[in-house]
Amino acid sequence: MNRILIACLFVGAFGGCNSESHSIAASEFQQSCAADSDCVPVYEGTIGCCGVGNCPNAAVNQVGYSSYETAVSKRIPTCSPPRPCPFLSQTEIAIECHAGAICSNGTCTFAQTGTDASGAD
Repeated sequence: MNRILIACLFVGAFGGCNSESHSIAASEFQQSCAADSDCVPVYEGTIGCCGVGNCPNAAVNQVGYSSYETAVSKRIPTCSPPRPCPFLSQTEIAIECHAGAICSNGTCTFAQTGTDASGAD
């Protein structure tokens, strides 16, 4: 943790990091549900310079998804120099990552999709 803080302080002197949080958790948003269709897969963890480019690993209710997107956009660190970022929509990322979401016992939960019992495509 101290190494990250020191790195941010060093890079921050050159515009690389700021003091705001660069992570996101699904638990910050509505996760209650009544059906699988209420849920969408999202990424939970540290947000990089290109935003959420990692595979989804959590889920939120679609009602709270716009709040999730807003929070992500506010927490993207400023990187200097700016890095080239590929643009993939959350839907494209979810498909590529075989990510889905289900309603389990009234809570949106991450679910792997498009794989067989062994985890292969």
